[in-house]
Amino acid sequence: MTNTEMHPKVGELTDILLSVPDETGLDEVCWEVKDKLKIADDDEVKRITLDVVREMLRRGARVDFDCGVPTGRHNPETTPDEIVARIEREWAALKTLPTIGDICIFEWTPAAMEAYGKRGQEHD
Repeated sequence: MTNTEMHPKVGELTDILLSVPDETGLDEVCWEVKDKLKIADDDEVKRITLDVVREMLRRGARVDFDCGVPTGRHNPETTPDEIVARIEREWAALKTLPTIGDICIFEWTPAAMEAYGKRGQEHD
């Protein structure tokens, strides 16, 4: 499948993952891609997972690479592309699909949901 064909699926998966305020591990995003899209090839799972992650970040999800470290510590990566590049590097070092606790988690807060909703209204 090409990126153009997959784009609607990426949006649908992002909608599912960000449907309620929560924390979501990278492993959970991978599982959703594998399960919902019935993809067995790990490279394709990785590619689509990174597309979903980029969309989650674009919508305002926050990434936490240092699970358990006080939230006052900030990641040097700020843009979705920088964050996805870091995830991709750390994923390559794993040499396998991430499991629970690997690489990062994503936080989708009520404030992020509200900000994203307002941004969408500005474009109507």
